[in-house]
Amino acid sequence: MKLIKSPPGKGSAQAMVEFAIALPILLLLLYGLLETGRYLFLYSTVVNASRQAVRYGSATGIGNNGVPRYQDCQGIRNAAQTGAYVATFDNIVIQWDSGPADTTPTTYCASGNTDTSLTSTILSDNSHRVRVTVTEQYNPLVPGLVPFVARPIIATSSRTILLSVSIEVTAASTFSGSFPTDTATITLTSTPTITPSHTATATDTSTPSPTNTPITYTPTVTLTPSVTFTPSNTPTPSNTPTPSFTPTASKTPISNCNLVTHGPETISGTTFSMTINNPTGVELQILDVTVFWNHDGGHQTGTDNSLRLRNASITYTFWTGNIYSTSYTIIPGDPLLIPTGTSTITFTFHQSYTRLDGSERIFINLETNGCQGYPIDSNK
Repeated sequence: MKLIKSPPGKGSAQAMVEFAIALPILLLLLYGLLETGRYLFLYSTVVNASRQAVRYGSATGIGNNGVPRYQDCQGIRNAAQTGAYVATFDNIVIQWDSGPADTTPTTYCASGNTDTSLTSTILSDNSHRVRVTVTEQYNPLVPGLVPFVARPIIATSSRTILLSVSIEVTAASTFSGSFPTDTATITLTSTPTITPSHTATATDTSTPSPTNTPITYTPTVTLTPSVTFTPSNTPTPSNTPTPSFTPTASKTPISNCNLVTHGPETISGTTFSMTINNPTGVELQILDVTVFWNHDGGHQTGTDNSLRLRNASITYTFWTGNIYSTSYTIIPGDPLLIPTGTSTITFTFHQSYTRLDGSERIFINLETNGCQGYPIDSNK
């Protein structure tokens, strides 16, 4: 019986041929995966850019260019560019409309840093929105190799601008006057009570006469009045109200607001916080505070992944609520001050913050004269 043996080297040659046949397919699959990831990354970046821009434009307060944020064109574009991780976005369209039913939005901020055509009179009904559309062109690295074609990626976000809360700033007042006193005026009313008492004294002045002359008696009556005073005590208090001091923005401009710094954003348990260093020597009044957070996926335990904002504090709790949103702007009802030295602003949620998505941000506009152009931004 004869055995047929394969010539030496035939097995390795067969493996090389099989590998050469399979290699193009493997490379094609690898490239398809890379191209898919690249497309999804670019899509996510464009959507996030439009969301960040519209958040900035719809928030209350004054932007970096000294105008309301919905008129701060440069600020809106800069907010969109914060999400441009690979390249800058060249096609950013800023518009406003009267609500979801408005199919013909008005374009503004076509050029320049500011645009005042969108006025507070237009926005007085609290139903108009700012719209930001970001467009970026997608081009495959190797056209025609896989079924990916060049196409524009377009994302549009809209948010309503609310101007229903009016903010009034009054000048600081200097108290002058006297402290409150209570005085009582006692009025004495005398009511005399006269009790007449008299004593009749008869004096005999008769002269004996042999004739029948009538004798005349001259009585002397002495009246002794008795006067009783009945005082009536009627206290009349005079109350002077105690003045109420309300701290307001200083008239004297602060010249060193640019020295105010902040620490990094800190997540701990249910809190999102940031330290603020105020070396100006004076307390700085806050106009408004805007916080951004991962509202729909920030908690990764259990079935409830949401985060609802419950309260905010800086030296004391200045706001409480229950907000489920991507961001929220707090306008303090009473004057809110940043103390000198180092302090911490803290936001507390209803459950632990365990997953960050990159949208976390704290933005504080200052009201103190001279500090309006120096907002405190955790992203800077």
